[in-house]
Amino acid sequence: MRLALFGGNLVTPFRVIKNGAVLVEDDMIVEVGKSSDVKIPEGYKVIDVSGKTVTPGFVDLLCHGGGGYGFADENDESIQKVSEYFASKGTTSILASLFAKPREKLLADLRRVADYIESNPRSNVKGVHMEGPYLNKQLKGAMNEEYLWTPSVESFEAMWEASKGWIKIMTIAPELPGAYEVMRAAAKKGVVLSIGHSTASYEQIEVAIDNGAAHVTHMFNAMKPLHHREPSIALAALLRNELKIELIADKLHVHPAVMELLLKLKGPNGIFLITDSIRAGGMHEGEYEFADQKIFMKEKKAYLPDGTLAGSTLTLNMAIKNMVTTANAKITDAVRMASLNGAKNIRAGLRKGILGVGKQADIVVMDDEFEVEMTIIKGDIVYQRSA
Repeated sequence: MRLALFGGNLVTPFRVIKNGAVLVEDDMIVEVGKSSDVKIPEGYKVIDVSGKTVTPGFVDLLCHGGGGYGFADENDESIQKVSEYFASKGTTSILASLFAKPREKLLADLRRVADYIESNPRSNVKGVHMEGPYLNKQLKGAMNEEYLWTPSVESFEAMWEASKGWIKIMTIAPELPGAYEVMRAAAKKGVVLSIGHSTASYEQIEVAIDNGAAHVTHMFNAMKPLHHREPSIALAALLRNELKIELIADKLHVHPAVMELLLKLKGPNGIFLITDSIRAGGMHEGEYEFADQKIFMKEKKAYLPDGTLAGSTLTLNMAIKNMVTTANAKITDAVRMASLNGAKNIRAGLRKGILGVGKQADIVVMDDEFEVEMTIIKGDIVYQRSA
């Protein structure tokens, strides 16, 4: 397909080109510039996006579900439904996030997601973020304590085989016995290791970095608060440049003032905006389920019966809005944290996350309230909001 998006404000995401144009041929961007400088060849479908914001497609590195479905549902339809829901919110690349279950059920989940990815190459599902199963019970968050595993290289190898190599990120608590051995095994296969649901000390995190740790999962959540005499994950995440942080910018998991502080300390290159969304995302208030546990959702807040936050109902277009409107982020920085940074993480930064010639045509069009009007994946319009 040949498309011309004409008249929008292009967030590249390093600068804003006002009244710009993007030409797409098949799955590639072939021209970007000011509308006055771009000549549209014959045969292009011209779409007027005047006054709209045009950005690279969003990349979500941690997402469990949304629209009433979850990636860990034990059926094939749910993966497609979650994919479609987030495509309508501008997410053009997403890691299907799975959580701890009894061994055979988790291995079955990994096989099912892997089969879906390989059968649907044009889908926005690009891999797996395995949130666990090697997590600390003391900071389990909304994870089911009964389902957490003891770290072992043998069990990791079983997960890796079931995933057919599609595990891109794994959240792990490095202080658990056997965790460093698992981390080394995973790092050798190219898995990005993220510290989360952990009581690790600062010193243990230094060792974890040397054994492949590069991320911190949902910053400030399921971790000890910053302590000036007993530093742990929070301080390590802020201080060590080797660690990039995942941020749920829904104003519930982290206060907007703290979001602003994180941006000042880590910079726009050090933060990944994520959703950590669960099946309740985009749904009506009421009762849901996560990891065989009852979840309630009210006023967009998801929580266990004891009040513990249980994922979110966030979408990345709203995360960008929150960063811009409540955390004083520049639109370019907010978009970069939701697109290019994640693309680099899944080793797609040379093709995704930038509006530029030769890049993959994953594009989002938003209105002035950051609502998504159009999503393009590999040159195909996969979502268009009706008038």
